[in-house]
Amino acid sequence: MNRRLLAAAAFLVLVGLAGCVTPFGGDAASPSDLSQDATYEFDTDRDAYIVVNENNYTAVYNVSKADSNESIALYTTDSLTVEQPLAIRALQFRYANESRFPNGTVVRYERNATGPRRVYPNGENDSVDTLTVNTTNKRTKIDLPAEEGQLAFTVSKSGKELAIRPPVNGSFELVLPPNTDASLPLLSQVRPPNDGRETVGDRVHLTWEELDTSVLVVRWYLNRDVWLFGGLAAVALLVGLVGTGYYYLQVQQAKKRRQTEGIDVDYEDDGRDPPPGMG
Repeated sequence: MNRRLLAAAAFLVLVGLAGCVTPFGGDAASPSDLSQDATYEFDTDRDAYIVVNENNYTAVYNVSKADSNESIALYTTDSLTVEQPLAIRALQFRYANESRFPNGTVVRYERNATGPRRVYPNGENDSVDTLTVNTTNKRTKIDLPAEEGQLAFTVSKSGKELAIRPPVNGSFELVLPPNTDASLPLLSQVRPPNDGRETVGDRVHLTWEELDTSVLVVRWYLNRDVWLFGGLAAVALLVGLVGTGYYYLQVQQAKKRRQTEGIDVDYEDDGRDPPPGMG
């Protein structure tokens, strides 16, 4: 009996590690998170539009599909590069085909509903059976509507670095947090390198015309960090100059003392041969 229990437990663990069942996937996409409110920049001609804020980032991806069975998988990795499902919230899908749905029609989760609902610009809504979310231990899988459109969601973040694994390729635009930049190599990193940049207000927009990568890494710095870094560099340079000058003075003083005490005596060659056996 014990062997059977052990075998069953081992099987469940293996299945969970393989990412085939949701009990091992955690709550990366709970209904309460999916139904949160958020405002997205849908009116963009980019295939991806990412806005980085202080505690989160929002992403709008062009995921136009022709097959109702199409889906998209989202994931991230931890410090050990172990793949994990991306914890998303405020999930929305906006239709692109205005001939079928009025401009601004979105599918989103309602707080008091059991699933996603289609919300029209006039406030009316009806239930839909698309935009369902399933989570495994490695992926957050979203079943997309058959119609063309954009998928948007919000992800929590911390620190001044992002490693995004984009689900689409194409033209990208990433908006850095206010009063930050990513142009100095020592203080920042952009991989792959961006094709263009533009400052709009207090935000820097980085752009890629045709991005095809498995991971987009962006590390930025606060604008005041430049002054702090420059100040520290100036102090270090000043300390180095003072140290060098002090060392030089000490050497010169030591030479003078040796000369005064007659230690440094130069014996000129008087032309005589050395004693036998010394030459």
